[in-house]
Amino acid sequence: MTRPAWVEFVLKSLQNKYVAATVLALLWATFIHDLGLPYVVREAYHLAKLKTELSEVEQRNALLQERQARLLTDPAALERFARERYFMRRANEEVYRVIE
Repeated sequence: MTRPAWVEFVLKSLQNKYVAATVLALLWATFIHDLGLPYVVREAYHLAKLKTELSEVEQRNALLQERQARLLTDPAALERFARERYFMRRANEEVYRVIE
């Protein structure tokens, strides 16, 4: 049984020590080394995930800054926030908390 021409070419090329060393070095650098191709792909995926999380956090931060500005400028909004969040009340006023 005869081998295809490309297999013969590869086997003949690998008999050259420089070609064999180059192929071995490329395999080592690509797959075996700690900073090889799988590591780079995994880190790129992790970076994309972190960028998505960063954009979500920046959006939440913008909403909170807007809410803070509204609370600092509008006394009615500040009163509503204090009543809802901290159950504050005015003098001579009773507050009933309903828990479902």
